[in-house]
Amino acid sequence: METIWIDAAEFDIPGQWKLETQFVREMGQGYLLACETPGVPVKDAITSFKIGESGYYRVFVRTKNWHLPESPGQFQIGIDDMRLENICGTMRTTKWHWEIAGDIPLKKGCHRLSLIDLTGWLSRCAAVIITNDFDFTPSPEKEILLKQRQQIKGLREEVIDKGEWDFVVVGAGPGGVAAAISAARHGMKTALICGRPFVGGNASNEGTIGLDGAGAHHDGWQETGIPDEIKALRRNRGAGWQEAMEILLAGESLISVFQNELCISAQTEKGIIHSILCTDCLTLEKHRFKAPLFADCSGDGWLAYYAGAAYHVGREAQHEFQEDLAPLSPDTLTMSGCLCGRNDEGQQMLAFWAEDMGEPVEFAAPSWAIKLPQGDALHREPTSFHSAQWWMENRNDYDDLWDEEFVRDELVRLAVGYFDWLKNSFTGREATVNYRLIKLPLHNSKRENRRIVGDYMLTEKDYREGVTHPDTVTYTGWTLDVHHPLGMFSGSEGPYLHDKEIPITSVPYRCLYSKNINNLFMASRCSSVTHVALGSTRVEATIATMGQAVGVAAGICKRYGVLPRAVYETHIQELQQTLLRDDQTIPGIKNEDPDDLALAADIVASSTMPRNKQPENAHYAAENLHNGVFRPDAAGSNAWASDPGVGLPQSVTVKFKSPQKVRSVQITADTDLINPRFNYQPRDPDKTLPQDVTVDVLQKGKWIPVAQKAGNVFRQIRVTFPEITADQVRVNILKTQDADYTVLSEIRVY
Repeated sequence: METIWIDAAEFDIPGQWKLETQFVREMGQGYLLACETPGVPVKDAITSFKIGESGYYRVFVRTKNWHLPESPGQFQIGIDDMRLENICGTMRTTKWHWEIAGDIPLKKGCHRLSLIDLTGWLSRCAAVIITNDFDFTPSPEKEILLKQRQQIKGLREEVIDKGEWDFVVVGAGPGGVAAAISAARHGMKTALICGRPFVGGNASNEGTIGLDGAGAHHDGWQETGIPDEIKALRRNRGAGWQEAMEILLAGESLISVFQNELCISAQTEKGIIHSILCTDCLTLEKHRFKAPLFADCSGDGWLAYYAGAAYHVGREAQHEFQEDLAPLSPDTLTMSGCLCGRNDEGQQMLAFWAEDMGEPVEFAAPSWAIKLPQGDALHREPTSFHSAQWWMENRNDYDDLWDEEFVRDELVRLAVGYFDWLKNSFTGREATVNYRLIKLPLHNSKRENRRIVGDYMLTEKDYREGVTHPDTVTYTGWTLDVHHPLGMFSGSEGPYLHDKEIPITSVPYRCLYSKNINNLFMASRCSSVTHVALGSTRVEATIATMGQAVGVAAGICKRYGVLPRAVYETHIQELQQTLLRDDQTIPGIKNEDPDDLALAADIVASSTMPRNKQPENAHYAAENLHNGVFRPDAAGSNAWASDPGVGLPQSVTVKFKSPQKVRSVQITADTDLINPRFNYQPRDPDKTLPQDVTVDVLQKGKWIPVAQKAGNVFRQIRVTFPEITADQVRVNILKTQDADYTVLSEIRVY
């Protein structure tokens, strides 16, 4: 007897079928999904197979009828030039199952296998089995069928050891990326576990959500540190969010990125994670990663769940944390996500993409599309007909932890129903007459799932009372943006349950490590905050700053051989000062680094912008460069600016009271942090940013060149060189991005 198993990932020519791996945790493997132009059958997916014995063969297909009773996604199997009779995707169940595509006589040798889409509405195929054993029936149960797969494909059930690491980060959104980068910069050999084929999470080309944060609502509070590095590559080099993160990761030799790698379990003993088990989403190989420290940056909190960490899901009651905006009774409702993606031209899609065809185009919604309230009863005002808006949301009583695929599919039904509303019900529908539905995104950019309990939970009360924590490591300032539990069906109540302006609020370090799993950090929307507080902390720039704090803390853990809680207990000032050195803003904390030689030195500049050219209250003086503050605030610019009338080059000199041994110099540029802005579109380049810089030291009356940096695009420039005893250190700005002067906010010497 002969049985052949062909996985979706093994198709040689996918055609217009897309390999979907978002739901491997749920259904055990990836699958091919048919969706290009909605309602138009896609090009065939094709592969080859070889049989060793002529005769009749039965063809099984693992598939799913994703919505009853209509069976939207239907397809057939083609072998060579023959199309098998049965139509797949039509069984009366919405669970993944096996269907018989048909029986066919085959000759010994090579044959061609095709997936032939019939509808253009999300047909799906996870695997095909071709067998001449007519007594064989594949199991519909995930664990059993995976064992059958191993046996048929001749695979050994083994776990491949991926080695020992200093730090393992699960989840590669902005929080995970920042955690990995900052840990690597502090000497940590780091494994970044990424469940998708690319990094970025909700900020990837798939998720398309920009790095917004406190600066969108508060003048002067744009995030610095690693999130600003990501933004700098965007504004100064034209990189997208995902590309910027890829560039930064590639620059760190201590980071290994494992794409298509899904965490599926954790070995935990006495509150310590010893290792995690991952599966390769393409090959289904099992991989083990060992480390003394882990971080859950997955958003959904899966590592925490497998490790046995305490967590919350849903809304806390008012009495739990004295939150006025919380419901009277607790529930399991969470904020819904949105369908996100990019069209063929790289433009952001929310829910769908439509184009004006220049002539009337009719649209008849499929019967399975969700029917929305007619006309003005929807209580939504479109701002575009090309795409939907961020409020294109499901009801929040769906479970997108354990039923992720269903939730995504419901968002598809909602998107098609909304386009139908625009075309056929909206009171302004005459403006949509020429629009045709072109594309559907298929990624659910989630807003909320598990929130892991730390030693402290950030609450509404923190925002309302302006609590300042002694262990502050970052801040939030986005609104309390809590979406309505009914999503698109909230009617006249609108898309928000709450959208409250809040002051800049400190985020304590105790929110970033687990209360009961002693070597687990977290930095994402799964951090230790309540449902209400999550309305502010869930945005991507804030999450990235949490990740940077976690990475630095991991480095301190390694340095002293301690666990995350001990950093709070005995090393919190070191954590804060290190974060400041790495350009992360911490409200209320100034540079008091005892190793920074510039703090006690005199600072002299080659020129200073004349007072009559400076903005009011700016005071761009050289002494600002060592006042402990590296960004503008209410007191002034905290920066030095050279004289535009003199031009470049310009220099800043650090004069020591006595000769000092020096090995490192860093400068931080002013990057227009004072202006509030959203980050959906890249802003103008930083024209005054130093691009080419050299460093000299004065030793026994002679200037000696020790370092140079060319082609810089970042706020912070750090150079190191062999230790040398110096009387003075001079930084020379030879060239900026596009200006005849420069503006710096800090200089440090070590």
